[in-house]
Amino acid sequence: MINPSTHSDARGILFYDGACGLCTRSVRFLLWADRAGKLRFAPLQGETAKKRLPADLRKASCLSTVVYLCGDQPQPLLRSEAVGRAMIDLGGFWRCVGRTLLITPYCIREAGYRFVAKHRMRILSQCACALPTPQERTQMLD
Repeated sequence: MINPSTHSDARGILFYDGACGLCTRSVRFLLWADRAGKLRFAPLQGETAKKRLPADLRKASCLSTVVYLCGDQPQPLLRSEAVGRAMIDLGGFWRCVGRTLLITPYCIREAGYRFVAKHRMRILSQCACALPTPQERTQMLD
């Protein structure tokens, strides 16, 4: 499943659809919010995902699923659970936002996540984003 020996440090890795405009803009926002560099980011279509995630999470039908690997969780977190936990790991104000998300009943937060995921290409179809800064590049994995 997940090879812990390839995990170089305790920072979490958030996997996202690299071809989705909404996803890449969300990653840009998280890079801005993550002033301490607590998270790393990798596209589900990339080499890091191939090495770290099971094949069933990388197939085309799963590209709308955000996946979060964090050091203290043996299994990857998915969808709204992944988003909430990544926000908690950012700390500060975002910790409160993440906790609020995770105390929301599962069926409600998953319904919201699935609605946005279903319509994400219509919400923001353009994938063109600014290039990451040198500091942000240290958090980006292939």
